[in-house]
Amino acid sequence: MLNVLNLVTLVGAVQGIFFGLVLLGLPRGNRTANRWLAVFLLNFSVCMVGVVWYVSRWVLEFPHLGLVHVPFSAVLSAPLLLYILALTQKEFRLRGWHAVLFLPFALVLFWEIPFYGLPAAEKRAYLLASYDGFPLPWKISFAFSALCNFVCLIACYLVILRHERVIREVYSSPWNKTLLWTRHFLHAGMATFVACVLISFVDVTWAYPVANLLFSVSIYIFGYRAIRQPDIFGDVQADTLPEETALPAVRQVGRYEKSGLSGDKVREWMEKLERLMQEEQLYLDPALNLQQVAARLGVSAHQLSQLLNRFRGESFADCINGYRIDHFKRTLNDP
Repeated sequence: MLNVLNLVTLVGAVQGIFFGLVLLGLPRGNRTANRWLAVFLLNFSVCMVGVVWYVSRWVLEFPHLGLVHVPFSAVLSAPLLLYILALTQKEFRLRGWHAVLFLPFALVLFWEIPFYGLPAAEKRAYLLASYDGFPLPWKISFAFSALCNFVCLIACYLVILRHERVIREVYSSPWNKTLLWTRHFLHAGMATFVACVLISFVDVTWAYPVANLLFSVSIYIFGYRAIRQPDIFGDVQADTLPEETALPAVRQVGRYEKSGLSGDKVREWMEKLERLMQEEQLYLDPALNLQQVAARLGVSAHQLSQLLNRFRGESFADCINGYRIDHFKRTLNDP
């Protein structure tokens, strides 16, 4: 059974390398995001090969390759987080704090140095003994890596939730801009992680191959979907996107009092918006976005977003879809 799992895992590693190389050379879409996704897939493939190398006991023939993949496993989710950040930010740039994401790699590498420094014969003896029971340092390394990856997965999930709020403030039809497919992947990843931990309590030698088998299926689907992912914010300017404090979920008390949205100017903009929708039926354009409507009103995208949130209590997507629903109702009642 393990031989079958090892074969499937190797196939998953090969497909991960394939998708990674494809993404590195992909000319369209968000190239920064594609590069980080390629790093994620290639890193994951290295870890899967390392697991097969150990479980199949091939590592006993080449002991110096033992545990080479372990530091990489500590940062499996780090490039995934950077991929999602690059995908959901118009002008993503690496910051100094991003280096912290790869600190677990250095810590695990330092932790495993005593093993890496052993002669080949002692490494072989150490590896052979591990099949009867994992050494305590390995268990500590495994637990630390699992914790680091779990924290990164939670961060990925939070970034995606924020993105879902952002696109509703910018696009009237956000369905092709959503990252629901990445949420499904994260759910699958977390379920696999929990399964791996539970199996490790029974037999840790089965935890890795079973987890990698499940991940192989997820990686195949994820890689295929990621290649088809367009650049989400390629059709709007950077200043159109709301800041963190401008999102409805974290609205700050009193910020509208300083925005200039008051009195006659508000009524003028609201009336003009209503005329645009009723007379020109802008809402019939499925690709309509906040930037286009703001330009027609002669206001900034941030002002229009504030106008809708403050005085209509709805996002841009909710506002436009409201007009679409009314239009649909009128069409149904027209004999």
